[in-house]
Amino acid sequence: MNLTILCLAMLFPADSPNTEAVHLRAKAALALAFADVKPPTYDEQRDRAAKEGKPLVVWVGQPVRPLDGCFAVRCDKFPGVATEGVVVGVPSGKDLKRIDLPGRPTDSTVRAAVRQAGSM
Repeated sequence: MNLTILCLAMLFPADSPNTEAVHLRAKAALALAFADVKPPTYDEQRDRAAKEGKPLVVWVGQPVRPLDGCFAVRCDKFPGVATEGVVVGVPSGKDLKRIDLPGRPTDSTVRAAVRQAGSM
């Protein structure tokens, strides 16, 4: 719906009789709408988590699952994790305190680890 409104607004602006400019803006809007967006990297998410004081959840060897109030990222491999697992980084001063959860823990298990580490 928003994309349709954006495209129509670009195609039919109220004050622009220049159709070439209108077409260029429409092409730019469509290019942005369908551009490949790369997911954030581990380094980007770690920096954001440390800066904003929020937990970082690293999903290792499995699909990323977002959790409210946390930054999340997927990694194929991660130091200290031999197979699948989840590494939780909880803000501790200017760094993140690491908690390793093996396998494929549930969202509630990950949240519990975040809460427990935050209370230490």
